[in-house]
Amino acid sequence: MVVMGKLMENISGLIDPRCVRLELGAGRKQEAVEELLRLLSDAGKIDNVDRCLSEIMERERVSSTGVGGGMAIPHRLIAGVGEIMMAVGRKTKGIPFDSIDGKPAHLIFLIIGPQGRNSEYLKVLSTLSRHLNDRGFFDALMKAKTPDEIIELFKERER
Repeated sequence: MVVMGKLMENISGLIDPRCVRLELGAGRKQEAVEELLRLLSDAGKIDNVDRCLSEIMERERVSSTGVGGGMAIPHRLIAGVGEIMMAVGRKTKGIPFDSIDGKPAHLIFLIIGPQGRNSEYLKVLSTLSRHLNDRGFFDALMKAKTPDEIIELFKERER
C-alpha cells in the first residue's frame, strides 16, 4: 500500500515514455482517445482497445473531460484493467474536445484504472489537475522535446 500511496503522489510514476505522443495524428476527440489507447496497448498495458474506447466515449457523452485551458483529461475505471495508468498526447494546433471554455485541447492526459480503485483514481485526477493549474507548467509541457522530458517536468513538480 505504501507503494500505491507514493504512486498517487507521483504522476511521473504513471507515465511510461512509450505512452507519450508528442504530436498526435488525431484531429477529433475519439481519434485522440483511440490513439492514446493504442499507445497503452502497444506497451502491453491493455489488451482491448475497442472496449476501452467504447467505455471512455460513453463517459464523454455524459460529460466532456475537456477541462479548458487547452487541456483534456479523459478518464474511466474499466473492468479488467490491471492498474491505474496514463497516456499523454500533445497536439500543437489542438483538437476540439467539447471543452468547457470552447477552446481546443493541446494536451490530453488519458487515465484509466481498474474498477474498485476509486479513491486512488480520484487522487490521480486531483493531483494531475493541481499540477496543470500552473500555466508555466502547461507551457513547459508544450515545449518538451521528448517523452522523457515530459516525465522529468512532472518529477521536478513532485520534488
